[in-house]
Amino acid sequence: MISKLGNTALQGFQRSTQGMARSAAEIARASRPGDQPDMTRAMVELKQHEHVAKANLKTLATADRLLGALLDVKA
Repeated sequence: MISKLGNTALQGFQRSTQGMARSAAEIARASRPGDQPDMTRAMVELKQHEHVAKANLKTLATADRLLGALLDVKA
C-alpha cells in the first residue's frame, strides 16, 4: 500500500514536471504582442503544475517517512 502511494506520487510529480515544461515552452514561444492571452493562460498553468508538483513531493516524503516508521516497528 505504501509503495503504491509512493508510485502514485512519483507519477504525479513526473506529469507535473512535463506540464511545467510544456507551459514554459509555450511562454517562451509567446513573444508576439498578439499572443498575450495564450501567455497568461500558460503562466497560470505553469503555477498550477508547480503546486501539484509540490503536493506530490510532500506525499512522496510522507510515504517515505511512513515506510521508515513501519520498518522501525518491525525491527
